Amino acid sequence: MKKILAGFVAFGLILSSVGCITVDNAEEGALAGAAGGAVVGSLIGDSAGDVILGAIIGAAIGGAAGAYISRYMDRQAAEVRENVEGAEVDRVGEGVRIYFDIGLFFDAGGFELLIGGRERLDRLALILNRYPDTSICVDGRPHAAGAVAPDVVLSERRARAVADYMGGHNVRPDRVTIVGRGQGHPAARNGPRMGLAIMANDRLKNTARQQVR
Repeated sequence: MKKILAGFVAFGLILSSVGCITVDNAEEGALAGAAGGAVVGSLIGDSAGDVILGAIIGAAIGGAAGAYISRYMDRQAAEVRENVEGAEVDRVGEGVRIYFDIGLFFDAGGFELLIGGRERLDRLALILNRYPDTSICVDGRPHAAGAVAPDVVLSERRARAVADYMGGHNVRPDRVTIVGRGQGHPAARNGPRMGLAIMANDRLKNTARQQVR
């Protein structure tokens, strides 16, 4: 674990402007980022079994500017913990990692949001809109192991359902990207949870750099 975290820190300091990842195919691993791509971050995330964590680390800028961003994220994470029931919230580096039991959001094999999921997203969207200088990554997961290709499709549909719902609650679509991962992919080995990553966007990074000059 220490080696993995050391790798996260090293690559986070190297990468100066990368964002979240969208994975369209588990075998090909086609990656696209909200701020130019997070290829290295996603590869680290794959090896660690957590693509959400990889995306956060890939977006880090480090130094005094990174500390400024961390304080911004501290406040946001505290609000999520206090107001969104069932959210497992971790402050990681310069971002916020959120996990939910996917059963709160979707029926087994389905991708239509359940009432419990909508209620949680209602609260989460209010907080996200109070912190507009962030990018959000949504990771959809299937309930159980199965063929990789169908699971990837289900994961993408679930992630898209979450992104679209938040878009309907004034979270700008350009802030949100999705990750589709099959249960057979190593990144899903932590179990059937839905993950979200909150990271600094380019505007916040630029503000942070200006504040610490």
